[in-house]
Amino acid sequence: MEVDGKNNQIYLVREDQKEQPKNFSFDYVFAPDCAQSLIYEQSAFSLVDNVLDGYNGTIFAYGQTGCGKTHTMMGSNESE
Repeated sequence: MEVDGKNNQIYLVREDQKEQPKNFSFDYVFAPDCAQSLIYEQSAFSLVDNVLDGYNGTIFAYGQTGCGKTHTMMGSNESE
């Protein structure tokens, strides 16, 4: 897997290299070592800010079990 943060894409490459890489585009792509504060600023800050102004908002974390949803949303006991 290759992460292209500049173009917000992820490339999946099979180990046997017989197929062309599959390309997936997203609104945001974060590297595995990205700070949780950056993820919050990029994807949730404006929504939370609008909720505080009286608007409705939902953040929905979806994905396979064990892929890091809870850690991304809640963090750890250690501060950054």
